[in-house]
Amino acid sequence: MISSSITHDDYLNPDKEILLRKTSTKSLKRLNKKMSISNTDINRSEQYFLQSHPFSDLTLIVQNKRLYVDKSILSSVSKVFQSYFQNENTNSIEILDISSNDMIELLQFLYPQFQCTINYENVTVLLILGRSLTQRFDIYFISQSCRSFILFYLSKFNYIHMNLIEQENGSRLKISTILDNLLIWFREFFYINDEFICEAILEKLCQCNNSNFYLSKVFYELKENVQYHIFQARAKYLEKACSSILPI
Repeated sequence: MISSSITHDDYLNPDKEILLRKTSTKSLKRLNKKMSISNTDINRSEQYFLQSHPFSDLTLIVQNKRLYVDKSILSSVSKVFQSYFQNENTNSIEILDISSNDMIELLQFLYPQFQCTINYENVTVLLILGRSLTQRFDIYFISQSCRSFILFYLSKFNYIHMNLIEQENGSRLKISTILDNLLIWFREFFYINDEFICEAILEKLCQCNNSNFYLSKVFYELKENVQYHIFQARAKYLEKACSSILPI
């Protein structure tokens, strides 16, 4: 059985020759409470993955649950999985530090019969999983799909003032309702040095009132260098706003 986990430091495991990299799951656990797939979809997926089915030839062990999957599907999205399966005796892989519900949601996205699409309710969970899986299993398309959705989403809402946004459908929301997601999105893309989307997210974040940041638990979990970039962008935004209204 192969075991894969998230570790506290970057290191190369000489036995498995797979790069394992640090990432944070705190926000992911919190998001599960409000951003999971619907109960109906979870039940349907659990019934599928918790039972052996035609063509299932691999078991993923996640939180002591056995998920029955297809090597061919995992191989099609990951060269790392391909290398695992060159050994015909590989029949199970243990994946640590990911909840079974998160893994089921990911598998839903991989299996075409579930017709799972990225939306606002699942994009943050998939983005966090995507970065972890990119680093551990060389799976890139999930992060890229999340990136495309987030760029589209950002283009479809506008600020009314610092505490209120208006969405494309005309509905209005307090910025506090989406601030945690904006912060997580920025953190994830900041860590992979994606400057283009970081700038797009900062454009929205820099217009937030400081009080919104101080009320956000996610903000306090960010590393200081990430917080610094956000406040630096906000300072430049305020400086530009002030200069535009001052008399020449």
